[in-house]
Amino acid sequence: MPPMNSLRRGFTLIELLVVITILGALLALGAKQFGKFLGKGKEAQTVATVEQVKGLLEQYRNRMSDYPPCRLGAYGIKAQNTVNEGIEALVVGLFHKDYDGPRIDEKYLMNLDDDSADKNVTEHALAVLLEVVDAWENPLVYIRYDQYAVEHEYDFVDAETYEVETQVVTAAKSELTGGFYAKESYQLLSVGEDGVYGTEDDIASYK
Repeated sequence: MPPMNSLRRGFTLIELLVVITILGALLALGAKQFGKFLGKGKEAQTVATVEQVKGLLEQYRNRMSDYPPCRLGAYGIKAQNTVNEGIEALVVGLFHKDYDGPRIDEKYLMNLDDDSADKNVTEHALAVLLEVVDAWENPLVYIRYDQYAVEHEYDFVDAETYEVETQVVTAAKSELTGGFYAKESYQLLSVGEDGVYGTEDDIASYK
């Protein structure tokens, strides 16, 4: 019969390394699956935000006979820059002093580029220029039909580098006909999880 102390020996270094490796692999797999689940939740949240804004735009059009401009100059105001101007102009329209229709909840708004207008034409206490943001806290892109042929600059956070990058955005065209999508209304878009315009995870109002 072997000695009792030989039956109570501890794990060897190799066995411990094997256990740690297995645990590490399981944790990595779990984190990956959780990341996918979280990403799907943010995608659904962004789709809902886009749908909400679409409803507000239609109500704005019913009251004002057209969709909000995507240029701040249409309201007689100037900004410190032209980045994110389209969505900022949309928010100005929804909160304009002359507009009495429904407005988006402030929980969807941020001032990502920390800018303001030279004067206040909204119901806000300050002349801040706010953006509607998606679930990844990037601004939604808003382009009205009369500005489809123009390039627009937006700041997005790249998901790989976590850095803010200014990207040029243009109105999307149909591969089938070559014409602009939603040619008589507007295009509203989120760049999705990757923070890059023109990739497969973009969430658009016209698709």
